[in-house]
Amino acid sequence: MTTGAGRPRPSWSRSGKERGIPEPDAQARPPSDFETTGRRANIIGLGAFGADPARALFFRVVCLGVAVLGWVYLALMGAVLLHRSPPAAGFDLELLLDAARRVAGGGSPYDPNAVAHGLTATDLFYSYPPVVAQALVPISGLPTWLILTFWCVGAGVGVAVMSALLARAPIGRPAKILPALPFDTVLLTLAAAPLFFPLTSSLWFGNVDAWFPFLLGLVVLTLPAEGLGPSRITSLAGGAALAVAAAIKLHPGSLVVWLALRGRPGSTRWPYAAVLVGVIATAVAILSVSLLLGGAGPWRDYIDYLRISSAADLADRLNIGPASQLALLLDNHGLAHGLAVVFAVVAIAGTVVASRLVRDTLESYGWAVVASLILLPVTWYHYPVALIPVAIAAWTRSRGMPQARRVSITLFVAWILADAAIALPVTTWIAMALVLVAVRMSRPFSSSTLGQVAPSVEDGPASGDAIDRVEVVSR
Repeated sequence: MTTGAGRPRPSWSRSGKERGIPEPDAQARPPSDFETTGRRANIIGLGAFGADPARALFFRVVCLGVAVLGWVYLALMGAVLLHRSPPAAGFDLELLLDAARRVAGGGSPYDPNAVAHGLTATDLFYSYPPVVAQALVPISGLPTWLILTFWCVGAGVGVAVMSALLARAPIGRPAKILPALPFDTVLLTLAAAPLFFPLTSSLWFGNVDAWFPFLLGLVVLTLPAEGLGPSRITSLAGGAALAVAAAIKLHPGSLVVWLALRGRPGSTRWPYAAVLVGVIATAVAILSVSLLLGGAGPWRDYIDYLRISSAADLADRLNIGPASQLALLLDNHGLAHGLAVVFAVVAIAGTVVASRLVRDTLESYGWAVVASLILLPVTWYHYPVALIPVAIAAWTRSRGMPQARRVSITLFVAWILADAAIALPVTTWIAMALVLVAVRMSRPFSSSTLGQVAPSVEDGPASGDAIDRVEVVSR
């Protein structure tokens, strides 16, 4: 039945407001299931740094206090270890500086007397590519303690900067934008870093792995997600960082295979062209400068050194590489060399499988990083610092989702197990496995996707767009 123009509508067809009946208070109405879910996701997903300002402030103060105490402890223990006789800190850095001093004197960075019969995996000698010693020549005349101080400060600043950038990058950005997330991520990272044994040992020893969270973090910044990609400058910088890391330690070079084979799911466009341009350009530049400074002689010496040192006994409890650990388990040290070749093939195959079959980009990259750590015959317990950027990205992108608490707990247990490596180095592998578990749980399109888009208390009722997104994602 319709009413003509200007004719009043029947009272039964009018709204309550038109009939003088007050509307129920919008604030007093019971929340819908969707809003309740959103409020729960906001509280659980944000965790310590939640919507409650007092609670968030408390945990920020706690993180700041732990960070200050942790870094002071790190500095004091480093000073104590450095002043022992012989020094128990900075010995890896001293090897690099000695090699740089030999280069500065016109010689080879490699000391033939350092390699003797009965060589073991734990013997200390310079075995890096020549470029490492050549790069350190300008500072080789400075005291070791001074260089170690700036080494630790620079690596710590690099970790902090990288954590802030990851919170804003596509691969680490949560579905619900949280303005304070970069700040909170930096605080949490600075609190955890000085108590994370793989990183702490790298800093105390002056090992170049202390810089890998920053270098490989630049690579993580190049990973696209949610239809978003990095800028060209970011991609080139990430490629350059990967080239530098590979020039220092060799094993990160397997990540180039991952980049070359990895595509963007559901897209024909290859997203890593600029990254590989950065890798190739930087690698060519590094090699050219090295040859210009020292000629081909140091590189021939390097190949000879690799040949000699390849006869070393690889089986040692501190060498957590699978070839070493399996040889120890079988009580046959001679098996380690043959097993090292087998696991190198497994590492490359695993990199290929991860690049092609693992859909989530961060998880795929995480598997490739773990594969790179078993590529060489020796894997020290501080190598897993390469996974720090992956863990940070998993934590940041899970913020605001219901599974965020499980991600945080899993990463916390991984952190504890990594610290247990001080007594039992092989537990490092369990810690790495838990990082990958946390990465998988943090996936944006997991079974708990409702928490990504459900509104928080401040957001009010869900919009139609938000509801449509939940329906699409949940299918």
